[in-house]
Amino acid sequence: SSGINAEYGASLGSELKDFEWRLDSESQKFSKAEEQRKTFMVQLYGATEANRILSTEKRLNTDRMKKTKSQARLNHQKSSKMLDPKKGPVKKGALVHSLPKLGEN
Repeated sequence: SSGINAEYGASLGSELKDFEWRLDSESQKFSKAEEQRKTFMVQLYGATEANRILSTEKRLNTDRMKKTKSQARLNHQKSSKMLDPKKGPVKKGALVHSLPKLGEN
């Protein structure tokens, strides 16, 4: 009876050591996976921020281009001597190139 208990105790002790070894091994794997997760999250955050900055720059450049085109269009309209857009530009014959002379007093 005591021989069976000794064998059973040795078996339990061996099984306990196996469980401790597996627990330690799994703990190390978990720690390594957690470090990799943290590294990945930092990289993901950096990529997200870079993408946000690029999107903002692209939007600002697009807005600037639209504004520049709009200003160019306005400048062209101002310089085209158009009094009434419906009638079109002023004809050259209608322009007065010299003023009439004033009568002498």
